Amino acid sequence: MTEVNRPLSPVERWYWIADRLSPLNVVARVRVRGPLAPRAIRAGLDALQLRHPLLRATIVADPADANPEFATGTGTPIPLRVVDGDARWEHEVNERELVDRVDLAAGTLCRAVLLSHGDDEHDLILVVSHCVADAVTALALLRELLEFAERPGSAVPLAPLPAPEDMFPARHRALGAALGIASRVLPDQWRLRRRTLRRLVPSEVVPDERRRSRFVHRALDFAQLDALSRSCKREGSTVHGALAAAMITAVARDADVAGRCAFAIGSPVDFRGELARPVSDRDVGAYIATVPSFVDFGPGEPFWPAARSISEDVARRKRRGDHFAAINLLRWVCPHGLAESASFRGLVEAWGPGNLCLSNIGRHHFPDAIGPWRLSEAQFVAGPSISGYLVGTVNTSHDQLSWNFSYIDDAVPTDRAERIATDSVDVLLSALGKAT
Repeated sequence: MTEVNRPLSPVERWYWIADRLSPLNVVARVRVRGPLAPRAIRAGLDALQLRHPLLRATIVADPADANPEFATGTGTPIPLRVVDGDARWEHEVNERELVDRVDLAAGTLCRAVLLSHGDDEHDLILVVSHCVADAVTALALLRELLEFAERPGSAVPLAPLPAPEDMFPARHRALGAALGIASRVLPDQWRLRRRTLRRLVPSEVVPDERRRSRFVHRALDFAQLDALSRSCKREGSTVHGALAAAMITAVARDADVAGRCAFAIGSPVDFRGELARPVSDRDVGAYIATVPSFVDFGPGEPFWPAARSISEDVARRKRRGDHFAAINLLRWVCPHGLAESASFRGLVEAWGPGNLCLSNIGRHHFPDAIGPWRLSEAQFVAGPSISGYLVGTVNTSHDQLSWNFSYIDDAVPTDRAERIATDSVDVLLSALGKAT
């Protein structure tokens, strides 16, 4: 087997720095019905680790605690925690899986939890470091885990992939990339400095090293999802645009915004299919970049123009390659280690696109059954860490739209997060009833 031994790329290094201060975990979960023994999950995890080189690696820094590298792992198996009884998956994620750091230096870059509610009902959770995973990766690994749990001997080792930036299309590298930063990122920075622009303001300033991620869960059922899809089609909006407009409205109401303004919201863009060497959903890595949108908002104004505006803006930015420019910027400004990161973290705090964010991977196929197990409610949660304060994480699987709201505790107190989440759903459902 070929192992991964290379420096972290700038974007991977930034995730590593963020994680040192506040855990930057991606959590995937699915409900499993049918007999599922821990030994089957143990076999699946071992096969998963055999298949993916990054799940055998650790991350080590130099003596100055900088310049991290992927290194051949210690042979440690992926940790599995088994919980029997009535523990709810939301509780486990809030109390442990978002707040306990994955041990990047000594252990593996992921871990698993099996919650068993009797013999025939379970929740299976996989937690992966954002250094090597985004939502698509985490859900794909969770699916493979169950596939290998059924057939552990079917795992075939893969060769390591280059770093994400090393697979960018030629036009988004070298001089062209630098020009892209100047023409795309800098105008956004100017707009973010306008006094009329609104962002989510924390209830309390929480130092980076004290930030604790939590989440609240919401969902749309099949009938609501169908109504949303039909309304978006009629109104010329994407589902992402409608969800983002609902979140902006809820945040603005929470802040008692009384007049017209522009609101900023970030949208992570998946660039797997745009790479010079395209990668699949099942290749381990973080293949996203967040772009900002600036949305005109006025209390009582129609919902759908804002939804269309966000839809069109994200599509335009993707066509222009703004997501590649955002990552290329890190080549120039990303610190080499935590000790020298304070000024850059200050810029992210003040002007970063993750302040209020909607990470929506759209329709994600997760099987209804694997072997003897019936599956439902597949979804993901991602902690904001130091990049922002409130993140909506969305996927549509098993005829359900899962809409999880991750937040930084105290910066966004739980009652405030609950209020924004509930109002976001209410705003959206109200707009469906008013679609023309």
